[in-house]
Amino acid sequence: MDGRPARDRLAVWTYSEHGEEIPCCYPSVTDADRAAAGRETLAQLWRAVLPRNRSRAAAQYSAGLPDGEDMVRVWRQRDPAALPAVPQPAGALDEHTFHSAALRGPRQVTVYRPPGPAGPLPGCILADGQSVSGFAQVLEPAILAGDVPPVLLVGVHHGTGPARRWPDRRSQEYLPGLGRPRFNAHLDFVTGEVIPWAASHAGAAAGPWISAGFSNGGAWAIAAAQRRPDVFAAVAAFSAGVVPQRITGRARTARVRHYLAAGTLEAGFRPATRQWAERLQRAGLPCRYQEWTGGHDHYWWEQQLPAALAWLLAPPSAPGPAPW
Repeated sequence: MDGRPARDRLAVWTYSEHGEEIPCCYPSVTDADRAAAGRETLAQLWRAVLPRNRSRAAAQYSAGLPDGEDMVRVWRQRDPAALPAVPQPAGALDEHTFHSAALRGPRQVTVYRPPGPAGPLPGCILADGQSVSGFAQVLEPAILAGDVPPVLLVGVHHGTGPARRWPDRRSQEYLPGLGRPRFNAHLDFVTGEVIPWAASHAGAAAGPWISAGFSNGGAWAIAAAQRRPDVFAAVAAFSAGVVPQRITGRARTARVRHYLAAGTLEAGFRPATRQWAERLQRAGLPCRYQEWTGGHDHYWWEQQLPAALAWLLAPPSAPGPAPW
């Protein structure tokens, strides 16, 4: 339960404790707040919501929960104009285990290459690389339709362990303010080990690269390009909750391009992402900022990646979506 998105008004799920199903949502709103607004209590609200969630879960997981899962979140699609998706990408999805000198241990990487002619492709490093297959399901139809240039998606899995509540290993690697030595080691791993390997073994073009991510991974994508604009010339960051206080001189000189997006119902993440977009635009740097009417979940991030890559990989003079 510690990993739930704080104050995300779209998060509704349940968990079991001592055999009792306990509903969870609206963690920042109290019964007193709701009573003052003439609304039902939280318990009454949960009792109304849970039957609908159970029926959606039963329909989606009729054969049982996925292997290794004891809880799932079921999100109702809210956008009638959702991008096409495929259940199984035709492109190659490959797994590779690094025995990293920088991280002093093993780390998994998932690589997606879309179907098409052989040859080097521009590369995009995706934080939380465990999610590559989900992104590929939406990205592949967009590439095959000609809406997005072919791109190599290299997903670097986030760190796990040692067990601790906060800051966990993922946060230490993605947020420089929480563990700079570990953040630097992870960045060295990506730039000094993963990217050279992708160029020599996975068909990545020489560069420059795009850094991409969501939530803390989006914060990492921004921070990585600020520190290594010689490697990352563009950023696709969604729902970044922690952003830099200033633009580095190197990133300013390199004119790193940013595609930023957040949901209107994301407390904390939306203001932070928008703040970074405004800072970039005041500096006269290339930036697109988009919003969706929704919360903090994979559905929206997967919907945003094709548009982000299409804009970031287009020539700088090409038209793009309105910035606001």
